[in-house]
Amino acid sequence: MKVIAIANQKGGVAKTTTTHNLGVALAAAGKKVLLIDLDSQASLTISVGLEPLEMQRTIVDVLKKDGAPISECIQRLRDNLHIVTSIIDLAPMEMEMLSRASREKILDRALKPVKYNYDFILIDCPPQLSILTINALSCADGVLIPVKTDYLAYRGLTQLQDSIQEIQELINPDLKVLGVIATLYDTRVADDREILELLRKEHNLLGVIKRLAVAKKGLYEGLAAVEQAPDSQIAREYSAIADMLISGREKREELYNG
Repeated sequence: MKVIAIANQKGGVAKTTTTHNLGVALAAAGKKVLLIDLDSQASLTISVGLEPLEMQRTIVDVLKKDGAPISECIQRLRDNLHIVTSIIDLAPMEMEMLSRASREKILDRALKPVKYNYDFILIDCPPQLSILTINALSCADGVLIPVKTDYLAYRGLTQLQDSIQEIQELINPDLKVLGVIATLYDTRVADDREILELLRKEHNLLGVIKRLAVAKKGLYEGLAAVEQAPDSQIAREYSAIADMLISGREKREELYNG
């Protein structure tokens, strides 16, 4: 079993797209997967075809003081793919969490009863280094970092790495940075090509996700690119990353860079 946080403090870097596609790809490979939407924007919940306001139990119920058991808050998407949904009420929940003892381990404690029912638990983190992101990193075995191929996103990696290192030193010494995924890559833009080369040199680059319309095409049907367009470059990349996670390999032997 592996708990993996998909994290970056910057918004718009395809964290949700990455979580959704990896979850579907892992499930298609026969693994039992739990997705956790830890963002008050509920983008992952919407991406899988659910309406946040129609959910009776969400991650908010899990994180409350004396909260509901997580098993009561899990929605089935298919036999081996489940989700704990989110809702806008998660934003004020952060303030309540800050006042509690061992606040950085609230999610870790909540996950314990179901942890070993799944091969992979993927956590879609919010776009800031908040108590929610700290909770995700504190209970994770590994972290995947989607990084948009632009200069500001590349510079933001340093801040995220510092935060991860602090969590490794103070809370979760077993947390491992699995690697970065270059996202929204445009081969026609010189800056994108330069940033991709820097990511390749300085980090463990696991995949390159191009800026393609197919990434958004299946959203209205709740379909990931790996389902909606399995032969697309995006689907191939996410499937390759999923295979790497299953096999425990830490590097892509061959990396498409288009």
